[in-house]
Amino acid sequence: MNKITKQVTMLVAGFIAFFILLGIAGKMDYAEQIVYTMPQEAYEAIYLKLGDGCSDCQIANEYMANKQYYDSLSQ
Repeated sequence: MNKITKQVTMLVAGFIAFFILLGIAGKMDYAEQIVYTMPQEAYEAIYLKLGDGCSDCQIANEYMANKQYYDSLSQ
C-alpha cells in the first residue's frame, strides 16, 4: 500500500468509528431521557421486574414495549 491509500483507509476508519460512537451516545441519551421522564411507579415496577443491575437501556426498552400498561400504574 502506498501512503495515500493508507491515509484514505485511516480516514474512512475514523469516520466509521465516529459515527458508531455517535450512535451509541445517541442511544444512551434517548434511554436516559425516557427513564427520567417516566412515572416513578413505572420505574419501580420495571426495576423490580428486571432486577438489580439492569441498565437504563433495558428499563427504557421495557417501558416503551409496554408503555400503556406502565402509564396506567400511575393513574
